[in-house]
Amino acid sequence: MSKLNELVTSEHLKQFDQHGYFILSSVIPVEHLTIMNNAIDRAIKKRDEKMHQMINSNNTTPEDDGLILCSTDGNKYMEQIVRAVLGENVYYTHSEIVVKRGQGKNDSSKRTAFAWHQDSGYVPYEHTPYLSCWCALTEMTSNNGTISVLPAERNPSADENHKIRWFGKARPSSETKFPSYAHRPDDSSPDLLGYFGNDPGVEVVCPAGSIVVFSSLTLHCSSPNRSDSLRSAYNVQYAPVPLMSEDQKSFRHKADPFIIQSKTDEELKKWQL
Repeated sequence: MSKLNELVTSEHLKQFDQHGYFILSSVIPVEHLTIMNNAIDRAIKKRDEKMHQMINSNNTTPEDDGLILCSTDGNKYMEQIVRAVLGENVYYTHSEIVVKRGQGKNDSSKRTAFAWHQDSGYVPYEHTPYLSCWCALTEMTSNNGTISVLPAERNPSADENHKIRWFGKARPSSETKFPSYAHRPDDSSPDLLGYFGNDPGVEVVCPAGSIVVFSSLTLHCSSPNRSDSLRSAYNVQYAPVPLMSEDQKSFRHKADPFIIQSKTDEELKKWQL
């Protein structure tokens, strides 16, 4: 097993190519977790004061609160992760903090759950797969709304419920390809559904500060928060090329250079217009 940097090994990349994800346990420094969780506390307080009611199931704080995790300044761990998986050209595209307020163990509703989907399922045309770094800001347990991932080798075969739109590389330097499934609306929520099988996937139980690194073609979901505490996670996404609109005339998401080693000044200007 060769070590690519302080965090990511060749075994991690092998897992990514086979399963579509890998997990790094307790890698976010305590001081970064404190910054993020303090930002969440401020956002919740502001929301509660304004609305005079509990926050809904999927509140997000402004992206600026999470820049400590998507900037290379003082953050070598995220740079090491995305460089190992995506290579020397990486763009920051999107981030959000998702907070699930505890419903309590007696609450039978699923209002803080998120249906099985691929992130690429929300993009209605073929594109280069991108990367999610799902950061546990609090401990993730079986009853507080953690995520589950479906290993790629257990992806469903094409059938009437699982129509394959196209195949994309697991990562730029890999020959492994994953399917992109057609998604359809969930009648009971704003979610899109991309998996209709019975496989429960692999539940991610991990300490605060852990990062689940997965492809936009990896099927995943999250369960309701049945604890009495907040469950907070920060999801930040990176791409090896900017994610463009279908007509290639505008950016679908942000395209902020994160790691750029081999592009010329003229090429950079093209993406930064």
